[in-house]
Formats: sequence, C-alpha cells, structure tokens
Amino acid sequence: MASLDNDDVSSIIKFFAARDNTIASGVVGSGPGEDFESATYGNFDVWSTLEEWESLLTDRELEQPTAAGGPDVVAGSDSPLVLLVSRDLTEALADADAEALGGLAERWSVLRAEEGEAIDDELARELIGEVAALAADAVRSRNSLYCWVCCRGTHLYRGSTRE
Repeated sequence: MASLDNDDVSSIIKFFAARDNTIASGVVGSGPGEDFESATYGNFDVWSTLEEWESLLTDRELEQPTAAGGPDVVAGSDSPLVLLVSRDLTEALADADAEALGGLAERWSVLRAEEGEAIDDELARELIGEVAALAADAVRSRNSLYCWVCCRGTHLYRGSTRE
C-alpha cells in the first residue's frame, strides 16, 4: 500500500469496480478482496480528492456543485465506507490520455499542498494512473467505480476528520 504524507488522517483507501451498489456494499466490512482488481493507497482526503479530480478533468469550477452532488455513500455510516464515484468522474478518468492524467496529477498535488497535504508528484501520477485504468475497465464492462475507505484511529467524514 502506498501512503501519502498526511498526519491528520490514518486511512486505507481502495478504488475498485463492481457491477452495482449491492455488490460494492458487500465489501464494506473488510474491503475489496482478491475478487476485485483494486488500487490501494492511504492517508489522503478522499472526499476533497474526488471533487478536485472531477473539477479539474471536467473544467468545472471547484466551488460549482457537481451535477450528481459528489460521491454517494452506498454502504457504511462512518468507517469503513463504500463510496460510489460519480459517473462524470469515472468517464472523465477513463477518457483521459496520459498527458491529461499527468496534468491532473500536477494540479491535484498543488491543490492538496494548499490544504496542507504533501503529495509526492510521482505517487500522485501513479495513483491517478491506476484509478484511471480501473475507471476505463469499469466503463468498458458497464460497471461503476467505487472507493472503500477505512480509517484507523480517526473517522473520515466528508473531507474532515472526527475523533
């Protein structure tokens, strides 16, 4: 598991694809296992990240609400959670070429740094590349992209940590 440098959040984040919310909900307790291809990372604000990626890839102002309202919680009420990544973001990641993904990684690193999250550029490129590959597979197979979030020691809820 790759970890991004953020002392405020101790979390495991796994992106994966599933046919529907019912199947994705089934992994809430332990996360996606070997039956799912996944990209595993940790210690970054997943709520802000998903909003920022969608904003940057769709040229939407960050303050402008997304049409779908951001990621939906499909399972869990605190930690762990399973989030449904918006269809707009899934398709934007799937359609992005290497240059667009590299630009996304650079701009995302800057945005996270402004919020006090140090994200290594190489790691940002790796994460975004792996999630984009999962998104492309999801779109091709008519699945949806999900994110399993499990926090250790703190509880992650919509962009903030709670004790």
